Amino acid sequence: MKINLDIPAGVKIEAFYMFFLIHTMQIGAGLMGVSTHIYTFAKHDAWISIIIAGIWLHITVFVMITILRQYQNADLFGIQRDLFGKWINIILGTAFSIYVFAVLLSVLLNYVEVVQVFIFPTMPTWLISLFLISLGVYAVLGGIRIVAGSAFLFFFATIWLTGFLYKPISLMEMNHFSPIMDASYKEILYGAYKTSFSFIGLEILLFAYPYIKNKNKVHLSAQLGTLLTVTLTFLVVFVSIGYFSGDQLERLIWATLSFFKIIRFPFMERFDLIAVAFWMMVILPNIIIFTWLLSFCVKRLYNIRQRTSVYIVSGTLFLVSIFFQYRLNINTLTDWTGKVGFYIAFVYPFVLLPIVLIKKRIQKKARR
Repeated sequence: MKINLDIPAGVKIEAFYMFFLIHTMQIGAGLMGVSTHIYTFAKHDAWISIIIAGIWLHITVFVMITILRQYQNADLFGIQRDLFGKWINIILGTAFSIYVFAVLLSVLLNYVEVVQVFIFPTMPTWLISLFLISLGVYAVLGGIRIVAGSAFLFFFATIWLTGFLYKPISLMEMNHFSPIMDASYKEILYGAYKTSFSFIGLEILLFAYPYIKNKNKVHLSAQLGTLLTVTLTFLVVFVSIGYFSGDQLERLIWATLSFFKIIRFPFMERFDLIAVAFWMMVILPNIIIFTWLLSFCVKRLYNIRQRTSVYIVSGTLFLVSIFFQYRLNINTLTDWTGKVGFYIAFVYPFVLLPIVLIKKRIQKKARR
């Protein structure tokens, strides 16, 4: 495995696409139920947990960029190969690939369940999965430029949905937020930890970096994409606390989608059905980017053509998704994915950074 990648100029993308890749990868299934997950632990101080998690996210982006800039044009696997050698890299890379597969499966199953609850109660899981996976495969086969382009298009196709928060905002009860800092520090920090599934997606930076043309601008794009994700998540959680009572919020599974139930138009009774259908355009970039990432990991680790690995990944995903039929199983998968994702996305880069810096310093001294 090469440490630095040779990417043809015609395949590379501009740095500003990293804004859309990171943001659309983070906003998806996690945003639908993030308010309930955090409120369960931090109660009405959950908005403080989002601020803490957001600060940690921005520091993580800085650490990732610092690691990547120590190499000419390497991704995470190239860096691990340089630091730990071939076999440890394969073990770590395989573990990372399994994690990405679990995230992809969680995103797919969570949206399938939403469709079955809101729109088509009798539609089988395999049919919805097949439809979404087929769309993902079609986009991924076009390469990284199509993947980045789909993130760009779906961002503008769905960002307008945030405008419908005006209704719950107008009905918020500000006394739901008092007393401030009622939760303990431990509860607030645990609330920040529970955001991990919602903020998963920064990992794309460690693999798409070699494909960026103007690398001097990628840090700003990544930070802005992260900032928008944190801002939207903060807004959703803040409005949820203000609009729902505590008991309501703890019982809801998808508090964000419940906002759309209060939207009414003279010509449309159930706007929430339209919103859930549009939510597919929020989920689809998740599926596309994670499928590309997973197929790229398989290609790098096992030297398989990416086109072949796309079919292997999508076929396995389809077969495994059929076996998940119950909410309890999906919840368990999502919960474990969030726990593992916290250590891989938000802790591992901090472990990797000092090792990279020490190795680079030793190499520098050896050359003198």
